[in-house]
Amino acid sequence: MVEQIEDVVQAQKWQALMRGQVMSATVNKFVTILRLLDQKAQVMIFLNSLLVPVCINAIEHGTFKYAAMISVLSSILSILAAIVCIYPKRRYRKSGDRELNLLHFNDIGHLEKQVFLDKILPVFNCPEKLAETVVHDLYDTSRYSILPKFMWIKISYAVFAFGNIAAIIVALIEMDF
Repeated sequence: MVEQIEDVVQAQKWQALMRGQVMSATVNKFVTILRLLDQKAQVMIFLNSLLVPVCINAIEHGTFKYAAMISVLSSILSILAAIVCIYPKRRYRKSGDRELNLLHFNDIGHLEKQVFLDKILPVFNCPEKLAETVVHDLYDTSRYSILPKFMWIKISYAVFAFGNIAAIIVALIEMDF
């Protein structure tokens, strides 16, 4: 009988360790994705910021004037989309009745310290509530941070690609090809 109880306790410990490892791996994956998206946005800002002065110089000298204008416009729009991608995302805050994410900086930052402690300590001290809160935070991170960043970096890449393709086509037309 004692051996069966020890086996059950041991199995529960391993299950808890597994859940913790899965949560940790998922959080690390999300952090890596967020970092990569921000780095891609920074590269787009850098690349486009190099193109703008080159194209403005071409406009001033009259070479490929329209192609350069298209390239400047697409570079500026691509930079703006990349900046929005980098900008920290926050959950939409409805006043009144709404669910707090006690692990999200935006919700924590809008609470008084004692109110936050009163809300988080019971959750922190209960494994079931803590697990549920972590899962909600993973969802919020995916929904309100990762998905919008993916959307804005895709927009930045698309504007860059289509704008420069259009500029190349216009440059070829300007050369009478």
